[in-house]
Amino acid sequence: MTPAVRPARPADVPDMARILVGALGEKLRPAFGRHAERAAAALMRDDLGRPEVRYRVAEDAGRVVGVVHLALAQSPESAFFDAVRAELGAARALRASLVLSALAYPGLAPDEAYVEELAVDASARRRGAGRALLTWCADEAARSGRRRLTLWVGAANGPAIHLYRAEGFVPVRRRRSLAGRLLFRMPTAILMERTLPSAGPPLP
Repeated sequence: MTPAVRPARPADVPDMARILVGALGEKLRPAFGRHAERAAAALMRDDLGRPEVRYRVAEDAGRVVGVVHLALAQSPESAFFDAVRAELGAARALRASLVLSALAYPGLAPDEAYVEELAVDASARRRGAGRALLTWCADEAARSGRRRLTLWVGAANGPAIHLYRAEGFVPVRRRRSLAGRLLFRMPTAILMERTLPSAGPPLP
């Protein structure tokens, strides 16, 4: 049975942070070290109140097994720093900002929605959670008037690339980075894009 997708709630944040760090630790641990889950949770709590951000979780038998973060516009540049500083202090927030700047997406076009993060718990992979979350992203982006859904993925992440291709994404750009190689063990990243149909009003 395909996991159900529903809006994320504040009570989901600990599970969301655990799943995110478990799946994307190579991205988050170089920035936050042993505090990665605390930082991820702080950022999620801050983001849940922002109108330009959408979080959804995949739930299976009452258990959160996946999470996606969809951006419909850029959040203020200070939002990341302020949320991490409040949780971990200014020094760690500055370090994380500098580390993650190597992966920063330069900016969203008016017709674009961006999948910031997609993660599924290791125990629930290949059961439809990732596909269900991507389907929701495409529907929500189209209903919000966007014509393109984009995401970055590491070139070595074969399972993720296979999923994205199956969901209609195609590669549009490759980025090679010495910082990506040294910090995240990801020397090459691929920008993938899915063209969306126009649709009606946003989903609740």
